[in-house]
Amino acid sequence: MSDYSVSDFEEDIKEDAQDSDVEPVMVEIRGRGTKDSPVTARRSPVSGRPTGRSSQRSARDNELDYDSEELGIIDDDDDDESIEEVGVEARPSARPPRSSRNVSARNGKRPINMTPPNQLLKKAIKKANRLSEERKVEMAIKERIRILALTRIVYGSSCWRLAEAHTNLAEDYLELKNFTAQAEYHTENAMTIMLNTVAMTTSDQEKASVFSVLFRLNYIQGKAQIAMKKYSEAENALKKADRAYQAMSKLSCVTDDECDNMEIKLAQAQARLSWRQKKYAVAGTQYDKVIDLTKRRLGDDAVELIELYQESGRLEQSKGRHANHDKAIEQFLQAHSIAASRYKYASEEIVDTALALAQAYASTGREEAESSAESYLNECLSSCTTVFGPDHQKTLEVQDELARLLVRANRQTEAMDLLKASIPLKNEVYGDYSESVADTYKLIASIHLAQGNIEKSLRAYKKCHNIEVLVLGKNHKKTKDTERTLDLLMASPGLSKKFVLNTDDELKKRPRFNAVSKTVKSK
Repeated sequence: MSDYSVSDFEEDIKEDAQDSDVEPVMVEIRGRGTKDSPVTARRSPVSGRPTGRSSQRSARDNELDYDSEELGIIDDDDDDESIEEVGVEARPSARPPRSSRNVSARNGKRPINMTPPNQLLKKAIKKANRLSEERKVEMAIKERIRILALTRIVYGSSCWRLAEAHTNLAEDYLELKNFTAQAEYHTENAMTIMLNTVAMTTSDQEKASVFSVLFRLNYIQGKAQIAMKKYSEAENALKKADRAYQAMSKLSCVTDDECDNMEIKLAQAQARLSWRQKKYAVAGTQYDKVIDLTKRRLGDDAVELIELYQESGRLEQSKGRHANHDKAIEQFLQAHSIAASRYKYASEEIVDTALALAQAYASTGREEAESSAESYLNECLSSCTTVFGPDHQKTLEVQDELARLLVRANRQTEAMDLLKASIPLKNEVYGDYSESVADTYKLIASIHLAQGNIEKSLRAYKKCHNIEVLVLGKNHKKTKDTERTLDLLMASPGLSKKFVLNTDDELKKRPRFNAVSKTVKSK
């Protein structure tokens, strides 16, 4: 679809979409049923003829009633408008039903939604948007898929509105479930529809809607490809999104707020792409730009700034030895102050910002920063225990970070108590044989080694090594590092005799030999 134009819809499709609002005419047809059990049928509002089979249906045919809910016809939303109902009262029959799901109650009524598809589509879009805002993931995805079918029924398979439905589904897959491959797939479908649609726009508002779809599908595709490390494809997608934004911003019907929102989204995606490409200077400039745009648009304490400040701080930390830790701490402080002012004390947002700030202080390597890091970690641990509970992955992650800080501060006893208390919880959360449990045993072994308890250190290292062999494999880097540490410790004089190894380790210690046979020649 070059030049971003949209085709005129065929006149019969427009007329069908408009005429679909006509209420169906309900009539009562007396067939072969009894007087007390009439068969209710529906006449077409155009021709006045009965729809479906002939009015003289047999009693056995009247008993069959297909499950309209499975076909997506019945809408159980409490906020939906009232619908027309068709009651089918079938005569008793001696023949057993084919399926309990496909047969109506013998003397009951079954409601059938006769709402036209375009009205069902409007209700489905409203419901899907609400479910997405409430982050009801599975229900929102299911409703978006239903919208795809209704949109194809109402507008056809070559309309930009079907591309919009694919784009909305891709956005929910990416934002709600982090399914990057599914998001990329649906944006590609949307782009195929837009490219194969030769159209003329009838108004500036319709043209703006088309440009909005083009911007969103390329923007979402770019974000998904960044996460999938397809950097060249992501760069092309973001360039297309920028062209759609530039074209849309020239329309008089587009507001400044819409333009600002698109510019902020595009600038953030470009900053992430530059960061992944290790273009740190360019990414830093782009993050400064998007932060300034967000402040002008939403204010200095907007919730949207939390994510931007944290990403800017992580960008600074990722520079390695060239990192400016003071600047990173400043960014994380800004994020934490906004979270503290906008959310209650024990909340997930405060946990994330406090943990990031503590890690930033700890990464400086300065002794005066250790106390600040410990303070924020204790605050984070208290919030985690309140929000998630003591046996949650986030709580255990914070405990590990606090234990490492205590080890660096030469407070091994406190760190040891914290780590030993976390092992039973990690066994429940991750399993007895998991990488997290192995890392905990390795940290315990290092503390024992620092205290001079070599035998206890060997036992902890051995537990760590056994788990790593099962979980990661013998050739993994972490497994080999643990094995080398074990070999160094076992090389200590007299330790191999005191420390009992298992049969496999004993066999490994035996020297290799070759069987050589000699033939004695007789004289």
